Amino acid sequence: MSLRFDEAELLKAYNLDSLEPSQWHTTEAESDAKGAASSMGVADEPDPLGLRSSMATFRGLPKDVKTQTSLSSKAFDAKVFLSTIHPDATFADLSHGILHLKNSIDQRSEALKVLVEDNFDRFVAVKATTDGVFREMRDTESGPLQPHADYGVASLNTILANASAKADQVFMPVLENNLKTIKLRSTLGVFERSKFFFNLPGSLSESVESGRYDMALRDYKKGKYLLDSRPGQLLAVGSAKLPESAGGARGDVQQKRVFAKVWDAVEATMKDMQSRLTAQLREPRRNVDEQERTIEILLELDPTDDPVSIYLEAQHQHLRSVMRNTFDAGVSRIEATRAGQRPSSSVAERDRARDLQKSMRLAGQLDASFDKCTGADEWRAIRDLVKALSDTMLGGLPSFWRVAKNNAEGKFIKTKARAGAGAGGDKVSAQNKAWAVEALEAYISLVSHLFSLTDVSILMRQPLPPVAAWVPAGTSSATAAHFLRETLAHVVDACNDLAGLGIASATTLRALLTNARFCFVQVVCVLWQEDAKIFHLLEDWTLNPDEQATTLHLRAIAAFHKSNARQAFHLAGGRSASTPVSALEARGKNRAAEQPVASEFTTRIKGAFLDALYAFLDGMVQLAFSEYSPLEPRTALSVQAVPGQPGSSVDVRDLDTRVLLSVTNLAHLTRSVIPGLVKQFSDAYAVKMDDDLATLAEVAVQLDAILFNDYVQRKSGALSQIISRGILESCIDWASIPKPSGVHSFIYEALLSLVEVHAHVRSIAKPLVTRTITTLVDDLTATTLDAFQRIGRFGMGGMLQATLEIEFLHQTLAAYISPQAEQRLKDVYETISHNYVRTSGDKDTLNAELERVKQILVHTRKSTALEFLCFRKNRVAQPKDKPSDQ
Repeated sequence: MSLRFDEAELLKAYNLDSLEPSQWHTTEAESDAKGAASSMGVADEPDPLGLRSSMATFRGLPKDVKTQTSLSSKAFDAKVFLSTIHPDATFADLSHGILHLKNSIDQRSEALKVLVEDNFDRFVAVKATTDGVFREMRDTESGPLQPHADYGVASLNTILANASAKADQVFMPVLENNLKTIKLRSTLGVFERSKFFFNLPGSLSESVESGRYDMALRDYKKGKYLLDSRPGQLLAVGSAKLPESAGGARGDVQQKRVFAKVWDAVEATMKDMQSRLTAQLREPRRNVDEQERTIEILLELDPTDDPVSIYLEAQHQHLRSVMRNTFDAGVSRIEATRAGQRPSSSVAERDRARDLQKSMRLAGQLDASFDKCTGADEWRAIRDLVKALSDTMLGGLPSFWRVAKNNAEGKFIKTKARAGAGAGGDKVSAQNKAWAVEALEAYISLVSHLFSLTDVSILMRQPLPPVAAWVPAGTSSATAAHFLRETLAHVVDACNDLAGLGIASATTLRALLTNARFCFVQVVCVLWQEDAKIFHLLEDWTLNPDEQATTLHLRAIAAFHKSNARQAFHLAGGRSASTPVSALEARGKNRAAEQPVASEFTTRIKGAFLDALYAFLDGMVQLAFSEYSPLEPRTALSVQAVPGQPGSSVDVRDLDTRVLLSVTNLAHLTRSVIPGLVKQFSDAYAVKMDDDLATLAEVAVQLDAILFNDYVQRKSGALSQIISRGILESCIDWASIPKPSGVHSFIYEALLSLVEVHAHVRSIAKPLVTRTITTLVDDLTATTLDAFQRIGRFGMGGMLQATLEIEFLHQTLAAYISPQAEQRLKDVYETISHNYVRTSGDKDTLNAELERVKQILVHTRKSTALEFLCFRKNRVAQPKDKPSDQ
């Protein structure tokens, strides 16, 4: 017997999977063939009851029903046959079927009898032959059915035993390899079904390293769900198992061990992720949205420590430390900057004036930079410190409060803790609120300490204090106002944002704003007054082309006042299109009766405004009497060109020139500039200042009198000396001098002095010509009257000479003769007439001499008309609102 068949072909031929099958195995094709044959058999068989021609219409019956309805089947059931094949047969049909069946059986029995009768001898011959063969095989010694030959199968057993041994030798390695293959296929199938699970540690590590924590959490929850609720999708549980002999149970245990190791790696990765997220909660600079998402992820991982508490505590500690560090660093920077500046005692007055001039040029410019002004570095350090404190507070506290409120509202509460946390409602816990209030109070305290803030109710009852110690030395009011507004803007923004959080009552923040505003306003007011005291040093005597006989210094005065008043208005919280009142302060005011600026601020600012104006007025007097000393001697000119008069100029080194310009400046200041400033201030601050304006006018009148009288007294003294010396000390004997032939020279000298004064005043301060000459004429007439009153007697010649000279003065200066001077001249005539000693015969001669004096007067007037042309009346009608400019 050949054993060269291939094992695979042999198994395939018998449709086997193993050489030791545990049950009979039929192929699907055989099963279908048997089913088809059975079906065809049932369908082709005639109906045994004869009620139908055949049963072909019942091919669609189930297999078990077909076997029970087939007559040739051992499982034939008559009841099933009738209920299935003939369910609708009547009793008569069944009776007929019974007769038909009996007839069929009888016919078959008869046919069998005929077959046996016809072939009986053949059956007997076959039986005898079969029995003989059997006896021969059993009884003979060489028969194959002997017991010692195992009834004929001994050689076959030997062959089969040899074949079995050979088969074991050949096929056992193949079968063992096949078993291994089956195990490998099973394992591979598990890995294929569990690809996501086995890749989970690597994917989680990759997601954690790249910061995709949401993806890591999603994959972790998916893996945990599959492991807990659907292990069959990961392990070979519930599927066809390998038999115990093939190691199936041992494979399941091994698979479970593998999955346990994989899940341990997953848990380790998630622990690392949890540690990273916890560390991120302590990072202060992360966005609050990111921190909230981190908290939510950590809560999904069921941490042992509450992530919300970790974040809030870390944020509180960071905010407290960074606020203190920021303040200390800022103060150190301010002190370092202050140490590099000159002390206030070493800042010269003229240097302050130069800095004030520089800052005033910047005050009217948009986006002006005060970085080069005195104290700018220190101001920037102060502003930057306040900005850093505000940014630190706004960068940490809103995030802290948002998380605390969300936690109180249940956003971060897990299901297992939801019942216990529900009693807290939406109120923030006492600890978290205490931390928030502590941070808010720390901000208020640091800002108050930086600026030495005091409650307004205390400060308003005290006089305006000197400059605070924290204010940079030598700084100007314009520079201070610029940086104080920027600093206050940071405080206002911070207070508004902090009040919107609703951590505590807005009263404390409103008080901080009010105190800061009042402190800043006081600083500006003090510097305002100090700058006003040195503002006269900025006068460079540049004439104003738009306003006759005034300097551009008046424009600077108006600009200075407007700038400081406007800056103080904004610092005090005044409302305008550019600086609306803050929301926090608006909530604290009575909207029905509110004013642009609170009364306590208005009182301080008004006082500084008026004191500065008085300082301006005093400075103008001081400037007039001081020697000409410009701030920039290299570029300033001592000779200024007169606008509208090409080739004309004024020398401001001359005292008379400065006094005259100061008088005209003071007049224009009192008439136009100060009323305009007062009206603007009154409208802006909603206060009445009529009495203050009247007081300023009175002071201006007094200062005007001081300046003008000083100039007039010096000029009048020279004139009085000429007249007195000419009348009393020129060796003229008024009692015996001959009849006049002309006017004495001292009269010409006096009038020429007046011409010089007229020309000087007209070239410098044309509006003062009439006032100056009129005043000097008044003094001249007074001196003349006093001199003639000292002469005891006049002869005819002396009387005529005095009359000629007085009339010449009268007619020459007729345009400037005031009623007072007119009366004095009449008194002079009366004095001369009273002291005239008349003699006999003088009456007829007197009339003739008077006519001759008139002729001399007319002649003298004609001969001196050109010299004294400046005293002639202007024939052109003057406008009512302007004095004569002769």
